[in-house]
Amino acid sequence: MNKKSTSFLVAFLMVFIACAGGGSGEEVSQGQQGEKRDVGEVSQAEEAPIEGSIVIYSGRKESLVADVIAAFAAETGVEVEVRYDKSAALAGTLALEGAISPADVFLSQDPISLGVVAKEGLFEVLPADVLDNVPAWAVDQKGYWVGTSGRSRSLVIDTRDITDAEMPSDIYGLNDEKFRGRLGLAPGNSSFIAMVACMIESDGEEKVAEWLTAINGLEYTEYPKNSPQVAAADAGELDIGMVNHYYTLRVLAENGDSPVKNVYLDGGCGAMVMPAGAGVLSSSQNKPAARAFIEYLHSTSAQEHFTNEVFEFPLVPGITANTLLPDVDSLNSPKDLNWSALALWQEKAVELIAKAGF
Repeated sequence: MNKKSTSFLVAFLMVFIACAGGGSGEEVSQGQQGEKRDVGEVSQAEEAPIEGSIVIYSGRKESLVADVIAAFAAETGVEVEVRYDKSAALAGTLALEGAISPADVFLSQDPISLGVVAKEGLFEVLPADVLDNVPAWAVDQKGYWVGTSGRSRSLVIDTRDITDAEMPSDIYGLNDEKFRGRLGLAPGNSSFIAMVACMIESDGEEKVAEWLTAINGLEYTEYPKNSPQVAAADAGELDIGMVNHYYTLRVLAENGDSPVKNVYLDGGCGAMVMPAGAGVLSSSQNKPAARAFIEYLHSTSAQEHFTNEVFEFPLVPGITANTLLPDVDSLNSPKDLNWSALALWQEKAVELIAKAGF
């Protein structure tokens, strides 16, 4: 029997709030992988004193970014207040707060939540030299947000019970009777929802709905998030989990003898690489310090933190990735991802997941 929980319903409400309502801002087209950005003539603002205080809405967990935020505060003298929550929930809060939001920066774990805020017209355009710090696929096409690190979807496997030869080439291949009772997933997790949104954009609603229904019929095990799937695989309780790559790498960094490993699929949305990112709110009362914080996320120390402590892909050229990471260019992430389209498909993804019985 499936292990059901309330996590998906909670995620549904968060995403619905984030996506519902017609904001007054223009609809924003997000950057595509390998596509040239249409940022326009945006130059670095004249230098202004970096002082005062800022409020950061962080969809990234405190354990992942608190050290970076503290280092920024220590180096600049800027007082920083942080509100932590899920990225989708914070995007919904920003949409509701609008121009009266106290937030100066929105730091998100995923581009879809950034796209929701951009669609509402709540971001200012970032300076071109900040946008140019990272690859074009990790930047909003209109310049409203910029990537800070990269995360790949992957499958965590228990190598004691399953071999690479048994693994499918793409995510649809998990719909196989041989995987009955062997799969784990977190249907309410934002990264899983983003993957489903990608699948809808790439393959259409009907195919995705059929896949979700089939997976639901394979006696899968439901988890509230990614890390428990890796822990279960490590303990011999799960053969295959659908996760983000870095959760597995954290376990391997602590115990090199762990039987778990990442399997990076050969292509499609199950292999998608997504940027975490940040933008400055147009309503910010301290834009110089807010911009300075985003620039700090591209600093050598911050990028090294993301790759060596969080095990994410650094986005700034010249930063050496942790040795546990594959070459990001070797991954077969879809090359034509449109973050704006994924943001628009987010609500439909939640709907299809619910209809499939998760």
